[in-house]
Amino acid sequence: MFNNLKQRFGVWCIRKIQKHGPHSVSVHGKAFEISEEVFNPKYYITSEFMARHINASPEDKVLDMGTGSGIQAITAAQRGCRVVAVDINPEAVRCARRNAEINGVENRVAVLQGDLFSPLSKDERFDIILFTPPYLKGFVKTHFDHALFDQNKTLALRFFTDAKKYLKENGYVQMIYSSIADPEMILNISDGLGWRHTVIARKKKVFEEFIIYKLTR
Repeated sequence: MFNNLKQRFGVWCIRKIQKHGPHSVSVHGKAFEISEEVFNPKYYITSEFMARHINASPEDKVLDMGTGSGIQAITAAQRGCRVVAVDINPEAVRCARRNAEINGVENRVAVLQGDLFSPLSKDERFDIILFTPPYLKGFVKTHFDHALFDQNKTLALRFFTDAKKYLKENGYVQMIYSSIADPEMILNISDGLGWRHTVIARKKKVFEEFIIYKLTR
């Protein structure tokens, strides 16, 4: 019950920030342009925390699933990686492409619109898949809601069912999740599909802890 209250309060805060917050921000020295329909990378811990823990090298091919503003894709590209970024929200795709240009990595980042792995060719394989999934309870009614809600973890189930097909043999998924959203449930889903997980980092806030996981086949 307490987690449900925290989730509802979190959604209220997010919508206020999206509506009234600035649409040009800087994170880790990178400039980003966003809109009300695209997650603001400046004001949510998940974006900055995840980007800080990307451990990629120039030889890696990276998939940024649910790219939003493009912060994870741009961070990986600035380390020399070739990156494919995917988002179901057409406004996020527009912003991510623009932000790749602003930060000078448009030649290393391809941004595609689609639902999870649907826009990828069947033979594509990646060393690292970055996954910042929606984790709040609720139903999608707008493009922006895709970044918030995963009722009953159905999107997570689809992701972990298909992600193996797009990883190289020694590749891994890096995923961030919240303590208020039943992380045990999503880990049970991944474990049941043959994934193994370890914890990369944790960040505690007043009522919430964010955990970055590394998942291998």
